[in-house]
Amino acid sequence: MASASTFQVVSFGCKVNQVEGEALAARLRELGLREAASDGGAELVIVNTCAVTGEAARQCRQRIRRALRRGARVIVTGCAAHPAAEDAAIQGMPGLQLVEPEKGRVASYLEPAVGAAGDSTYPAASAAGSDVAAAGRSRALLKIQDGCPAACAYCIVPKVRPQVRSTAPEAVIEQVGALAAAGFREFVLCGIHLGLYGADLAPRLDLADLVERLLSVPGLGRVRLSSIEPMEVSDRLLALMAGAPERLCPHLHIPLQSGDDGVLGRMGRPYAGADFLVVVERIRRALPQPALTTDVLVGFPGETDSAFAETLRVCREAAFSRLHVFPFSKRPGTPAAAMEPAVPRTVIRERRRRAAEVGRALADAYRTSLVGRTAQVVIEKLLPDGSAEGLSERYVRVHVCGPLPAGADRREIVPVALVGIEGDAISGVVRPG
Repeated sequence: MASASTFQVVSFGCKVNQVEGEALAARLRELGLREAASDGGAELVIVNTCAVTGEAARQCRQRIRRALRRGARVIVTGCAAHPAAEDAAIQGMPGLQLVEPEKGRVASYLEPAVGAAGDSTYPAASAAGSDVAAAGRSRALLKIQDGCPAACAYCIVPKVRPQVRSTAPEAVIEQVGALAAAGFREFVLCGIHLGLYGADLAPRLDLADLVERLLSVPGLGRVRLSSIEPMEVSDRLLALMAGAPERLCPHLHIPLQSGDDGVLGRMGRPYAGADFLVVVERIRRALPQPALTTDVLVGFPGETDSAFAETLRVCREAAFSRLHVFPFSKRPGTPAAAMEPAVPRTVIRERRRRAAEVGRALADAYRTSLVGRTAQVVIEKLLPDGSAEGLSERYVRVHVCGPLPAGADRREIVPVALVGIEGDAISGVVRPG
């Protein structure tokens, strides 16, 4: 057993990385290590890194250095620890106990009896099920898929997570059933490339197959998809959403990245702006007032003013309910790192500001369109005044004014009549059942 008795896992990046970090923490607790109650109190700090953007990598390095300065033993894992990420600042940082991208090997390093030397089953799916983030949460996150074979020019993920791996549907169903019995009502299905779920299984199946089976799990409240590529939104998946919107959230996060055909081509995205809008229209025909959220990357090499304007046009036409806007940053090992011409940083900052402004206007309009409806809200926080905060099936933050149903607690789903706008949220009152 490693000499450290207290530990902390610090995770950066996507939901999958968050789930993997929490699963690693659970494994270390099983080994007898004690999780530190506060930041700075751990003898061992495991930094679970992200390499998707330059800013994420910078924050990871900053957290590593902070832990080293206070004398903690530091292990670095996750995507930025992978040699393909080419993060020399991490690979060559003095004082690190271990740099290991595979989180299963971290557990094996701390306790060799856990598994055979060199075992790298994490984060592959196994008969035991998918990784889960549930402790302390109001919504359970399940990682059901890993790996991405795509060739987006700006993304390092296919190099650090190339192998597509899916959790067996029986294991996912068993896990959801156990969590439902423990009181969870919303389950978020996560993956690096979620639309490829099942492509590696025998017999082969797809995401809609899994979702259809999950909808029959006793005690299930509802399922939400974390993110899916636009061209992988199938008619069958939409039919399941339309048929049971209270059990399969009418919310799709479909990354746009750019609305300009030239930029999309250089990015290696497999669609044009018009193709994306066709997908949006198909979703809107199938679902009433769906929540459509997206990612927009500004400042990609060669992005002109007119190309950026085209992105804003597509965003407005798609009428997204939320935009996540992020600036282009060169990632070593990606084709885009060598592309020219580079967009000046001042221009990128201004485009990011303008895109975020459009995003706020679209989000305001979407929230306003929901006033007067009844939402199904999962309670995430109980407030001292007897009210609560939660998340609707359409991924909108809701302030639930009291009184709440007798005995209502976190994780429960309650019907709420939406009555008005309250900042970035909607206010509502519980509708008597």
